[in-house]
Amino acid sequence: MTANPAKNHDSGKKAVRASIRAARDSMDAATRAELGGKLADTVLGYLTQSTGIVRKVAAYTSSPGEPDTSKLLDALVNEGIEVFLPVCEPDFALSWAAFTPGMEFQRSTLAPVMEPVGPRLGTEIFDDINTLIIPALAIDEQGLRLGQGGGYYDRFLPLIEDSPVRVAAIVYDNEYVPAGSFPVAEHDQPVDLVFTPAEVHQII
Repeated sequence: MTANPAKNHDSGKKAVRASIRAARDSMDAATRAELGGKLADTVLGYLTQSTGIVRKVAAYTSSPGEPDTSKLLDALVNEGIEVFLPVCEPDFALSWAAFTPGMEFQRSTLAPVMEPVGPRLGTEIFDDINTLIIPALAIDEQGLRLGQGGGYYDRFLPLIEDSPVRVAAIVYDNEYVPAGSFPVAEHDQPVDLVFTPAEVHQII
């Protein structure tokens, strides 16, 4: 019997995802909060010192277990940067809503995430957005991303490939890994930057 490469590929990704999620779930709340503060400092330091004037950023609200973005989102707004967060739409599409600290969130009906409540915007906002910050479970040294498996960003990123936005992913330091650490597909697109609590990795 001939092995099914696609099935082996999916099984490989599931195994790596399970291992990373287990490690993340074992982290205590105090450590996660401390790393969230360091992450905010790292990202804000890069955006304000390395890329010129940044006025608009698209990011995301972290789910339990993910690197905490709550301090980062507040820090961006306090710096005078407009922030937009994703909203899951049917057929694995994304729209975007403006973020303000203390705003109302609700549970998505389509994915296990919290979403901002407010007017929804489309891809046109990315004509003016400097950086798009997306979640990941791991990123390799070529910038290839291991996502959660939902496929939202894999479908969204091609829609803004002609915009000036730089795509960055957030992972913990030990989740920035050598190339070949997890299976990748032909359609997987590399990110431009990787933010961890300790440093910024620019993909060449």
